[in-house]
Amino acid sequence: MAGTDVNELPGVGVRTVLGAALRVYRHRFVLVAGSALVVFGISAGIDVLFDVLGDAVDDSPGLLAPLLVIAGVATFGTTFFAGLLDRIVGEEERGHPRRSLREVLRTLPYWRLIGADVLLSLGAVVTLLLLVVPGLIFYTFFSLVGPAVVMEDRGVFDGFRRSVRLVRGHFWLTFVLVTLPILFEEDVVHGVVALVHDASPFLVFVVNALAGAAVGSVVALVEVMLASRLAMRKPDPAQAAVRSGHAAPD
Repeated sequence: MAGTDVNELPGVGVRTVLGAALRVYRHRFVLVAGSALVVFGISAGIDVLFDVLGDAVDDSPGLLAPLLVIAGVATFGTTFFAGLLDRIVGEEERGHPRRSLREVLRTLPYWRLIGADVLLSLGAVVTLLLLVVPGLIFYTFFSLVGPAVVMEDRGVFDGFRRSVRLVRGHFWLTFVLVTLPILFEEDVVHGVVALVHDASPFLVFVVNALAGAAVGSVVALVEVMLASRLAMRKPDPAQAAVRSGHAAPD
């Protein structure tokens, strides 16, 4: 991409990125929406279980272990979903070969993604506790670490460095398209669920799963689309040399 004319580079305006993300959503609706329903359905089930069994856990500590196992499954589920979107956008935007769902499940760098997510969350919490503005700045600059890890097959810390390079010069764009939606994502979902809070646990589960899948999939897809387009506009010369076989020998 280094020699590509700037007019051929993908646009990164707010409307352009949103439009591109929605096009991918339509093209791959079954896979994106189906995976989102499964992943967010598991998360919704955990929320309902904790609400229903919250008091029972205090009386029966043995219930805590199964709930933690289920929560771990949910963590892997959300990690898989984020990585799946990275793969899908790579196929649609960069011409990467299509992979089956089984291949994606087998080849995603789960531990690197989880490690990056944990470090990003901890860093954001610490900086937000100190001051709100530094926390938002921290999160915005490092928010694209997940796509950097998957799309460009980077390590955790290299992914953080790459995220900073991608966001630099596009801070407010990233803040509007990534940071703000993520900040309000849970509030929107919880607000919808609150409308049926007094209903049966099953209805609460259904509404939670549908709202989470609808909101979460769009928010995540926009994040990945922005990261992909910024990466195409800011190629890494060292990585490009390695892939083309022109890297210096060890």
